[in-house]
Formats: sequence, structure tokens, C-alpha cells
Amino acid sequence: MTAGAVRVARPATAFEFLERSASLRAADPVRTNVLGSVATGVAQGRRYEREHWFLLEQAGGVVGAALWTVPYRLLVGPMPLEAAAELGAHVRAMDEQPAGVIGPAEVATAVADGGGWTATQVMLERILVLGEYTPPPPVPGSARAAVEDDADLATDWLVRFCEDAGTSMPDPRENFLSRLYAYRFWEVDGEPVSMAAHAPLVDTPAGAVARIGPVFTPREHRRRGFAGAITASVVEHVLPQVSTVMLFTDAANPTSNGVYERLGFRAVAEVVDLDLG
Repeated sequence: MTAGAVRVARPATAFEFLERSASLRAADPVRTNVLGSVATGVAQGRRYEREHWFLLEQAGGVVGAALWTVPYRLLVGPMPLEAAAELGAHVRAMDEQPAGVIGPAEVATAVADGGGWTATQVMLERILVLGEYTPPPPVPGSARAAVEDDADLATDWLVRFCEDAGTSMPDPRENFLSRLYAYRFWEVDGEPVSMAAHAPLVDTPAGAVARIGPVFTPREHRRRGFAGAITASVVEHVLPQVSTVMLFTDAANPTSNGVYERLGFRAVAEVVDLDLG
């Protein structure tokens, strides 16, 4: 490989992807968190239809990372734009194509351009990181950990969450049961009124990173403080284990943004979700 040339490497396993991308992810643990948490989940036994791992190498070092867990979208982290374009060309030459790409705006756009796709923005998301945690005002009820008997309710709520968010989850029941440890419910008089979870924790040299989500409250229980209460419960559950707590939120949803900001979360970056024509 000549100096300056970009090469797309294809790790064979999640373990190899995590090992070879460790330094890259350590330099930007927040914007690469989803890459790390998805790969960690696969390493722990989570399975998708197919899993594709990508590393972008330049001048002997890893300058970018991406993954595609079919049927989800291609997920890209921060990287030089020439590397993003090379990744796009590589993915376009594969036998199957992703429906979209998610990542930093300039990177995602360069991937689309490199692959010759016509990209349409579906959503703009903000990355929020917890600063000084501020517990929410008290509301009726209390939090509890999820149990297997919650699977039917959680499946229904995850389907409704995806409808609200304009996203998809091929097997919400399996998602819930495979991460039972991560889900919590807020209950009032024995009735669940809100739900939240966290992704697999991602280890970094500066400490582990936790990403909160999904967070869902049925419409009939909204605007009563339950979303803030259950989010706070998950935050308090993971705080002793991590150095950073983060989450993604729809930039166009002022209600959810306000909930998180009152807890102490602050915006640090944005990512876009692009449909690939």
C-alpha cells in the first residue's frame, strides 16, 4: 500500500473488528460507540442475518471503521472523506446493498457519493453526553428491572417505538430477551407506564461508555414525567460501571431533547440517516 492510499480491510469476526479498531475507537469513544456496542453484542452472542465488518487503512494505520448488520443500515464512524468514498465504492461492489447509511453527515454523504448512490436524508440525530447528572423531580411510581414475563408488553412497545421513530427492528422480542439485563420499567400501582434500556457497555482506555436507549412511553402516559424518571433509573443503574453516559435523540423532537437536557445531557455531535437510492 503506497503512502496516502486507502484500503478497505474486512475483519472476519466481531472480535477481530474490536481488536483492530481499538485505538481508533479509543480516540473518539462517543462517536464510535455504536460501532463498539454492536460489535460487543455480536461478540457476546447477538446474531443478525449477516454481519459485515470494515476497517479503512491508510499509511499503515486504521483511520476509519464501519459495519453492516443486515437488515439494518450501513453504520459508519468518523473517518477521512477519501476513506469514506473508498468504503462507498467497496460496498457498492458487494453482492447485496444496504438501504441506507448512518454516520457523521460529511462521512455518510461521502460514502453515498463514493458508491454512486442518490442519498436522501431521513433523520438528523443529536448525540448527547451526560455532564453533571441532575435527578428529575419525583413522580408517582417506581422503577424495576425487566423480567421474561414482560416480553409480550416489551415487544408491543418496541414495535410502537419504531413506528414513532421511523425506524425498524426485525425481531423486537429477541432484542428484548437477549438484553433482558438492560431493560427497566417504570410502574405506577403495578402498571408499567414507561420503559428504557441501554446498549452493551463498551470498554475504552478512559473507562466504559454506556448508551441509553430505547426509551418509550405510551401516548396515554406521556407528559407526566415518566420518561425522565425511567431514563434516570437506567442512568443511575449504569453510572457506577462507566465513565461516560450518552444517548441519541431526534434533533426535531424538542420534547425528548428537553427531558434529557434537564437530566444533564448536552449535545456534542450530530449524525444523519440517509436513504440510498
